[in-house]
Amino acid sequence: ARPKDRYGRFMSNFNPYLSDQKHYTEGNAWQYTFLAPHDVPGLIAQCGGRDAFEKRLDTFFDKGFYNVNNEPSFLTPCLYHWIDRPNRTSDRVLEIISKHFNDGPQGLPGNDDSGSMSSWLVFHMMGLYPNAGFDQYVIHTPLLRSATIHLANGRDFTIKTPKLSERNCHIRSMRLNGKPYSSFFIDHKTILEGGTLELEMGK
Repeated sequence: ARPKDRYGRFMSNFNPYLSDQKHYTEGNAWQYTFLAPHDVPGLIAQCGGRDAFEKRLDTFFDKGFYNVNNEPSFLTPCLYHWIDRPNRTSDRVLEIISKHFNDGPQGLPGNDDSGSMSSWLVFHMMGLYPNAGFDQYVIHTPLLRSATIHLANGRDFTIKTPKLSERNCHIRSMRLNGKPYSSFFIDHKTILEGGTLELEMGK
């Protein structure tokens, strides 16, 4: 995500690792490049296709460019879903939570911003995360063996992961209300109907 100067020209000399108020707010070029929740397939195409996009994502995380404490990067760990690698989403989320969150006085890695940081953690601990502007959530490995959402319509939606462990940390199959469920995305309207999503875990 290259900045423009005051005349609307793309800048050729800038630091893609620097976060400042001149070119970017609460993020840098690396972080903002992945901020396209409205068109992730288009972003993948612009980055050269699925393989190139996966390499770019891996570089982003492995080089430490990811910044968990600001909203521009909130969805980025989940982008592996759009290249059919939900297992990599699970790996990244677990890595981020293990490294940056704890139950001590400094347990949140940044300003909670009216609850955004806490909600990021709660969603991911349940194994769901919403994509801004859409009625879909991605499904990945939760950190809880069971979580129930008490919905405003009086129904409950429960996620069960009975065999979850450090070894069994990847989803092998899913059942929604007892029936096989094969998508790693789930619609909001489906959650509002209530029911149980059960995740079968494995190595």
